[in-house]
Amino acid sequence: MSKNSTTNTAIRIPTEIYEKIEFQALAEDKTVSGIINNILRKYVSWDQFISDIGFVFLQKPFVRNIFEHLSDDDIVKAAKTSCYTGMRDAISFIHGKNDIESIVDVLKLWFSASNFTNKIILADDNIEFRIQHNLGHKGSLYIGTLISSLFGDLNMKSNKALLKEHSLIIGFKSNLKK
Repeated sequence: MSKNSTTNTAIRIPTEIYEKIEFQALAEDKTVSGIINNILRKYVSWDQFISDIGFVFLQKPFVRNIFEHLSDDDIVKAAKTSCYTGMRDAISFIHGKNDIESIVDVLKLWFSASNFTNKIILADDNIEFRIQHNLGHKGSLYIGTLISSLFGDLNMKSNKALLKEHSLIIGFKSNLKK
């Protein structure tokens, strides 16, 4: 079965939910089918796993406030220990393996679920993450450390790191070819 194949099916959707999806589709210049497919894709690739792997939803201002009360050393330690372990477990739980593609996929899911604007650039033998998170400089430190720890499992070290107040850019040399 090809990756782009589809199945036609009929499902019953409560009218008020359908109307909300239809309104969103019109507002975003998308089809109702496209919106529903995005919802289903997010569910099967992330939402059904988040409680099993220990993720919770918190408001960004709350997380930013907590980060500001922690030292840089405490943030790095947390990112390298319990947070890294949780994300590594998420990668194993979702993909059953730990490789570049699995790490990138789960990071994309996390960024999307967290509403972090991001761009992941795979070019030549480099992979670069550009993430807008609005969690302050310590948020950049946390996310950068966590990503570095995940790629460290593959013996990949960061070759580029730019941590800013509400965004970061971090890059790695990879063995992937575009």
